[in-house]
Amino acid sequence: MFKLREPRADSPRAASDRLAPRPAASARRQRHFLIVTAPFGRLSRVLAAHLREQGARCRRVILNGGDLADWGLAESLFYRGPRDGWSGWLEHRLVADGVTDLILHGDSQAYAAEAIGVARRRGLAVHVFEEGYFRPHWVTLERDGVNARSRLPRDPDYYRGVVVGPECAIRPVGRITPPAIRQISAYHLWRYAAHPLLPNYRSPYLYSAAAQAWGHVRRYLAQRVNRTAKLKRIEAIFDGSPVFMALLQRPGDSQLTCHSPFSGTEEFITTVVESFAREAPAGSRLLFKTHPLDHGLEPHERHVRSAAAKAGVADRVFLADDGHFPTMIAAARAVLSVNSTGGLSSLEAGLPTIALGRALYDMPGLTHQGGLDSFWRSPTAPDRALFRSFRAAVMAACQINGAFSTRDGVRLVAREAARRLMAPV
Repeated sequence: MFKLREPRADSPRAASDRLAPRPAASARRQRHFLIVTAPFGRLSRVLAAHLREQGARCRRVILNGGDLADWGLAESLFYRGPRDGWSGWLEHRLVADGVTDLILHGDSQAYAAEAIGVARRRGLAVHVFEEGYFRPHWVTLERDGVNARSRLPRDPDYYRGVVVGPECAIRPVGRITPPAIRQISAYHLWRYAAHPLLPNYRSPYLYSAAAQAWGHVRRYLAQRVNRTAKLKRIEAIFDGSPVFMALLQRPGDSQLTCHSPFSGTEEFITTVVESFAREAPAGSRLLFKTHPLDHGLEPHERHVRSAAAKAGVADRVFLADDGHFPTMIAAARAVLSVNSTGGLSSLEAGLPTIALGRALYDMPGLTHQGGLDSFWRSPTAPDRALFRSFRAAVMAACQINGAFSTRDGVRLVAREAARRLMAPV
């Protein structure tokens, strides 16, 4: 997909060696993978089968009934202890079983974060799955961490050395959302059903699964009431006036709670509105766009209205809880993101973008570097050539064509992930 020019010994791109897998065990030692957390559904089971076919051992930790339903009883390790005993129990198992590699889904929720800490103390390899940086046809698999913890360089000169070639053809993965909803629902139903067996599990979510399910249903129904009229009002916002789009993170998302200076969406909204009121050109508008997976449990509209009224810009600040995101991006003047992958979409469209959190793509030449107040009057557009090189490097380093929820998508991910995981280390 891309080639790198041979770097000098003192070149910043010599740091690319850090992206290669580090030795985790002797070449003569059998690889033993332990899955600590995994995407909802059958991926962990299918991936384990591929790893075993290549001579590795693979087991999974069972923290709750959802894990059990996704994995089964064979080669499982049940953790039924209290939350504060997790790290000690895991370290004992890693040593006793001769584990060489940990596999996780995400790196920020408490069980996963502590597991990574234990693995690093023991010198084990850590492999982290996450949703794709470039969606919807890709998933992420990186060493050590993802997003703000990614080992990919933040140095634009590293990416300027990338020679972009033709991108691999994307294989279809089918409709992602319907099976994802079914798998998430089944997982949490099993988690509740098996609570007597695994009573000490503590959910990493800010809101309970039941509350989120109700929130999603309520939001879906609310979006369908007078939907045509609502979409027309959103279209009217883009009537020729410059529109800045601010992308809301999903409440409770680790990208907001762990990898940004904001305590939550309300603080992000307030900060952005106050700066807009001070510095934005007269006549410009600000549109907040909710995350497509927002559960609807936080009153974003009330927060936006309150912040705008206090700042004296109530007639210029709006919230969209629906609408076609690519169409909005195409009509926007610039985009504000915490560290959402939506920011990558705006960069790909050539729009000036500012990342207010610790984003993988936040670097000179891609995102605005002058601070929020300066963004409104003179937002910096991305270097398109640099973005193409950045995208090519990221795609080759850690993106896998596939999906976590569909049968074809899981098949693609499991096969390629197993190949990468079993590569010589």
